[in-house]
Amino acid sequence: MERERLERCLAQVAAFRKSGLKAKAWAAVNGVELKELQSWCSHAGRWRARLDGVAAALPLQAGGFVGVRVPVAPTAASIRVELSLGAGRVDVHWPLSHARELATWLREFSR
Repeated sequence: MERERLERCLAQVAAFRKSGLKAKAWAAVNGVELKELQSWCSHAGRWRARLDGVAAALPLQAGGFVGVRVPVAPTAASIRVELSLGAGRVDVHWPLSHARELATWLREFSR
């Protein structure tokens, strides 16, 4: 999205937040679709950071922990994955019946 449009959207978000009105009421008064206002509000932080030249935060920070719960039938075969990333380690037991989801997870994890 171009800089001018981001700035216009952020100005709308600032005006909405300053008004103290409910989103639905503010959108109706200002001729803005409610869904559009909600989208602007959810993206405002990232847009402000982009305009300010701040790099976006990584989804997973070093040293963080993400618990993954995958229901496994007691007799189901599983795939065991061990990954070492510097000082960190990930050990996952994934059901063989969900191998496609594992491939997707590994692809996203390695980014």
